[in-house]
Amino acid sequence: ISHKNKIKRFLGKAGILTGTLAAGEPCRRHRRTPPAGYIPASDDQVGLLLKLAMAMQLRSGRRLVSPPPPAPRGDLRRGRPRRIQEDDGEDRISGLPEELVLDILGRFGSTRQAARTSALSRRWRDLWTELRVLDFGGLDGEAVETALARVRPNLNRLKIRFYMEQNITHARITSLLRAADRLAPAELDLDLEGCSAFDDVPFELPCFGRATSIVVFLRGLYFTVAPAGEFSSLEHLDLTFDRCHITDLTALIPRCPRLRKLSVRSFHAWASTNTNKIAVESTSLEELLLSMHVNTYGPADVAIVAPELRKFSVSYMVHNSFTVSQLSVPKLEESILEYTLGTIGVGFGYTWWLQHLRMETQCNARKVLSLMILPKNVLYNHLASRSFAQEVALLPVNQFSVLELSITTGGHVFGPLLLHLLQIRTSLQRLKLVLKKKIYTKCSENCDCDEDGNWRNEQISLPDLQDVEIQGFDADDDEVAFLQLVFRSAPILKRMDVQLSDQTSPSDEGCQKLCSIFEENASVKCNVYDQSVEKTT
Repeated sequence: ISHKNKIKRFLGKAGILTGTLAAGEPCRRHRRTPPAGYIPASDDQVGLLLKLAMAMQLRSGRRLVSPPPPAPRGDLRRGRPRRIQEDDGEDRISGLPEELVLDILGRFGSTRQAARTSALSRRWRDLWTELRVLDFGGLDGEAVETALARVRPNLNRLKIRFYMEQNITHARITSLLRAADRLAPAELDLDLEGCSAFDDVPFELPCFGRATSIVVFLRGLYFTVAPAGEFSSLEHLDLTFDRCHITDLTALIPRCPRLRKLSVRSFHAWASTNTNKIAVESTSLEELLLSMHVNTYGPADVAIVAPELRKFSVSYMVHNSFTVSQLSVPKLEESILEYTLGTIGVGFGYTWWLQHLRMETQCNARKVLSLMILPKNVLYNHLASRSFAQEVALLPVNQFSVLELSITTGGHVFGPLLLHLLQIRTSLQRLKLVLKKKIYTKCSENCDCDEDGNWRNEQISLPDLQDVEIQGFDADDDEVAFLQLVFRSAPILKRMDVQLSDQTSPSDEGCQKLCSIFEENASVKCNVYDQSVEKTT
């Protein structure tokens, strides 16, 4: 119908091309090339305007005439085409109620795109300034600040994204954010990128007293909080720091009396203090997420005091060590604490070291401790400062009923290591062991990993162990010996699942020994899984 072309001409007057043409790409339909700066309108936007124009046509009393139906196949008679009323050139979009026109502008998604409709007519001039949701992207800071000065306060949502050019000072960013604060947005979303990493000059973040949600993503920039005021309405705060300093949370959180959910993430970030300590203290906080990759070699530490906290997830990647020095959370229901160590701080003997630890707890559910263990490199042939048992004892929540182990064996005998780990918590109910063998060779003759083989005759007390799962089983003598130790030590064991490695066949001698052990323990449901085809014995 003719309205579609009219709407496209209507958009073209505002500098908005339909379709997906990029600047400089010729338009076949209009036989012209759009200049740089034109913003394409999506088919959904054009369709929306088309439907609105059709609706206005019906409101005006004019009829939309459908095209004639196709003639029946084989019938030579053709229906006479019905006359379609000519377009009278009336602008039916501008006649819409203002709230409906604002809804059209809001669906454009970009405030910059909506602002270009000011060129259409006096009716549309500066109409975009009445929008309650603004999204400024792809503009420099000065242009954004100029645009903000034309908008009335009490926005529903404000999003600002721009790259900080070298000629833009931190004072300019502070000025821009003060202009944003005057608009009193209920939700604020900032995505700012500096021109160089690890900038030591912060900008100042106003308190945004009306905002209930603030999301900030910074790359190469960081902020301090305004010296006065508080975030009196803030309930959700989400901060991401990439290659920059981490804002001091001890100065920020007390200024948020209604904060319920806090998320802080860092990527290759520098902490704001030399001690690399994150402290969270809040009387209103209910949910906390910390995900930190910190570029310092000192010990990392977290302290949490939150009487209303019900859920937290703390994840750290550090070079040396990680501790939770204080945890006062009487209403805690769910928690995840995990960290990855870049150096050998925790280990067992001269052979093994801890790479990753994860402790997950849920109220009235099983508590799971997961460890990822690697063999030491020959360049680090020294004892670790703490054993696995000592490290687990330092955890704020160290009671667990499920132990999940991922061990890269490197050709070593891991029986003594497992004996040490199983004795950390003998009330264990479930054991999952994943064996990874990146090196298919035996260790050196002077390696102490086997401890003279004395562990093979040991028996420990595992009175609650009921379920064991092993993946990557080679059925070597030391692995079979470990299974025998488990059967001796777990009197109420109910299930044993063993998945063979891709180097092992069910017909191998070790697997035959395994089947014999299973037959001797007929009260336990034992399953053997091949890598390709599942087999049960």
